[in-house]
Amino acid sequence: MSAPTYLSDDLSSNRFSRLPANRLQLVLFYDGRGEATFGFEYKDPSGTVGWINVPGVPPFDRIMTKEYDLRGCTLTGNFVVEGVVPNGVVDGLAFGLMWRDGDQHYHILRSNAPQPIKTASFVGAWPLGMNHSTFASRAPQLTDWCARETAFAVICGAKLLLDGKYRIDVL
Repeated sequence: MSAPTYLSDDLSSNRFSRLPANRLQLVLFYDGRGEATFGFEYKDPSGTVGWINVPGVPPFDRIMTKEYDLRGCTLTGNFVVEGVVPNGVVDGLAFGLMWRDGDQHYHILRSNAPQPIKTASFVGAWPLGMNHSTFASRAPQLTDWCARETAFAVICGAKLLLDGKYRIDVL
């Protein structure tokens, strides 16, 4: 079985569309107590499915990023969030994924869920609003300005999710 391979917490620049094929960039934002875990399901070229779990997602003032070589794998659209402990007005884990498939096509997925909400529980709007400089201070591992701007764009609009299994169509 071929599985995606973790490369770095820093993200590669996509300036001039330089992101290599089969490359996945993951951005995670958590609002809650303690640390949360995020997982995504993939399918390898032979059709076997597996999971990549990302534990230790820190709260609010740190944004976690990861880059993976997909190695020919595709995302199934199944995701899991675990360990969310409420601490305030809005709580949960938001994710944004951007990747370039083997055919050089770009894809972006942001967390979303059908639950009705009365408070804006998505990244970029109060109470989770942030600007570019706030984002940069929360993601110091991003050394390339273009990668940082891309990560900011990918996570904005992502909805906080509570513990559970989720499915988002991958186009």
